[in-house]
Amino acid sequence: MTNLSCNATTCAHNSDKCCCLSGIDVNGSTACSCDETCCGSFDNRDNAGSRNSAGSPKLNLSIKCAAHNCIYNEDSACHADHVDISGITAVNAGDTVCATFTAK
Repeated sequence: MTNLSCNATTCAHNSDKCCCLSGIDVNGSTACSCDETCCGSFDNRDNAGSRNSAGSPKLNLSIKCAAHNCIYNEDSACHADHVDISGITAVNAGDTVCATFTAK
């Protein structure tokens, strides 16, 4: 399990910069930089309603990772000790990035 912090406060799953899901998906199968990644689990709070349906914040969660060119990707899972998801003004998943992405 990976420690995750997320500043995408417009996401329905975000509570106090933590994700309330038990796991997330990072997309970007051909990514060569963090700008080419995104949190595939992002769900805009305005579209989902203001209430978080996923429960309480999880400090450690599993991360499925499609960014095969990242040094932390092992068998489509993230093995970084800490992951930062950025997207402070995100409206959709494409407005987020995995700031921890580091190209091989």
